[in-house]
Amino acid sequence: MKKISWAFILFVTILGTSCSPHGSGDQNITNQFEFFQDPSTEIVFEKIQKQQIWNPISKGQLSFNFSNDVIWLRAKTTGEGFSQGRILSLEWKALDFATLYYPVHRNEYKSFDTGDTIPKSKWTFPEALYPSFEIPEENYGEYFYIRIHSKSLISFPIRSLDEKSLNKRMILETAITWLILGVCTVMFVFALFYFFAFGLSEFFFYAAYVVCTVLWYNGQYGNAYDVLWPESPWWQNKAILVFSTLGIPFSFQFVRMFLNTKVNNPRIDKILLIIGIVAIFCVVAILTSYTTKIFSRIATYIYLISIPLILGTALRNYFKGDKKILFFLISWGTYFIISYNTMFYFLGILPYSTPLLYSAVFIFPIDLFFLLFNLLQKYEKLEGERNEILHRIVTLNNAPTTRYAKSKLNSIDTEKSLAKLESWMRESRPYLDEKLDLEIASFAIGLTVQQTSELLNSKLGVSFRSYLNSFRITEAKKILKEKPGLSILTIAYATGFGSKTAFNVEFKKATGVSPLLYRQSDDVKEK
Repeated sequence: MKKISWAFILFVTILGTSCSPHGSGDQNITNQFEFFQDPSTEIVFEKIQKQQIWNPISKGQLSFNFSNDVIWLRAKTTGEGFSQGRILSLEWKALDFATLYYPVHRNEYKSFDTGDTIPKSKWTFPEALYPSFEIPEENYGEYFYIRIHSKSLISFPIRSLDEKSLNKRMILETAITWLILGVCTVMFVFALFYFFAFGLSEFFFYAAYVVCTVLWYNGQYGNAYDVLWPESPWWQNKAILVFSTLGIPFSFQFVRMFLNTKVNNPRIDKILLIIGIVAIFCVVAILTSYTTKIFSRIATYIYLISIPLILGTALRNYFKGDKKILFFLISWGTYFIISYNTMFYFLGILPYSTPLLYSAVFIFPIDLFFLLFNLLQKYEKLEGERNEILHRIVTLNNAPTTRYAKSKLNSIDTEKSLAKLESWMRESRPYLDEKLDLEIASFAIGLTVQQTSELLNSKLGVSFRSYLNSFRITEAKKILKEKPGLSILTIAYATGFGSKTAFNVEFKKATGVSPLLYRQSDDVKEK
C-alpha cells in the first residue's frame, strides 16, 4: 500500500512538472499589451480606438481579480508572438466573454468572440481548451484590441502558441485529465461498494464529495464545459461554484463521522454542522441569483476557516490516542494546505502560476488514497463482525436438539483446549489488538473456527466477542484505577476497542456503570 502510494505520488508529480509550457512555440506575451479599464462597461469600440491614455502591463499576467469593469487590451500587430496563424490563449477556462477586434482592412476591424457565456460551437476557435483567438492573415493596422468582461477571475497570463505547441498541450492535458478521472473513479466505485454492501453512510458522503470536487475542478478548468455541457453557457457559469460549494456539506459530514466529532468534539461538531447548512443555502442562492461573486467569496472563506479547524481537531484527537487517523492527517492535510495557496490566488493575494493553479488538482487523487486505507480498515472490522455472525450461526446449530448429533468437539479434549485458550489470552494478551478475531484465536490453539465457537458456547456459555471483551474490560478496570491521568479514549484504544462508544457500551454492559463513573466511584472509595 505504501509503495503504491509513493509510486503514484512520484508519477503525478512528474506529470505535473511536465505540464509547464516550454519552448519558443509557447510564449507569455502578456506584458506586450497595454490596458484601459471601463467601470461604466458602456464605452464602444469606436471610442476606445481614440483613447489616448493606456497603462502598461509590467507583470507576466493580468491582475484584475474579480472586477465588474470591462478590461480593454491593445497590442501592436507587429509585436513578437502576434504573427499570422498563431493562437492567442487567454489562460483561464472560466472566462465569461472576450472579443478580439483585429484590423483586416484599412480602417475596418473584424470581431471574434470566445468565452463560456456563449456555446462552445460558436467560439472563434472552438477546438482550443482555453478561450482563444487565431491571428488572422490580413493585417492593415497598427493595433489590435481585446475586450474582456467576466464575473469570474481576471488574473491570468496571455500566451501565444504555434500549432505544434497547441497540439502538444492539448494531448498532454487531455491525458492527465483522464488519468486523474480514472483514479477518482476507482475511489468512487470503492466508496459506493462499501456503502451499498455494508450500509456505511460515511462512504456515501465521501463518494458525493468526490463527485462534487471532480465536477468542480473539471468545470473550473474547462473540461466539463468541453465534454458535458458545451452548449449550456448558463450552467457553466453556475456549475463551477455550485459544485465547489456543494462539496462543503458532503465533506464536512464525512469528517464529522470519520473523526466522530459528535462524541469527541461536540463544539466542533456543531460548528461544522452549521457551516454545512450555510453552504447548502449558498447553493440555492447561487442557482437563483444573477451574480455569484458574493457566494464565491463565502465559499472561499469557508474553506479558509475550515482547513485549520478540521486539521486542529484531527491533531487533537491524534494526540489523545486516536492513532488511526495518521494517514488522514497526512493526506487530507497536505491536500487542503496546498489548496490554501489556490484560495489565496482566487482572493487576489497570490499571483498566477501554473503550479499554484494546478497543484491542488494533482494532490486531490493522492488525498483519495486515504479513503482506500480507510476502506481496508473498515473491511478488517467487518471481518470481525463476519466472524461474530459465524459464531452465532454455529451457536444456533449447536442448540440442545442438535448439539450432540452435529458437535465438532467429539475428538477434542475440551478442557485442555479451553485451558490453552485461557493461557494464551493471559500470557500473550492478544485481546489488546483490535484486529484479533475468531480465526486468529482458533489458529493459536489449533482448532477450527467452528470448534472454537462451539467450545466457548458449550463450556462457558458465551460468544467469542463476549469472551474477548471480558479480558478487555478487566484490563480497562486496572488502567482506570492505576492511571487516572489517561483519557477514556486512550484507554479504549489501549485495551483493543475500536472506538470510545464501543468501549462505553461494553464496559457499562459488564459493570453497570460507564468508565467515567467507575473511575469516579473508585476515587471516592480511596478517599
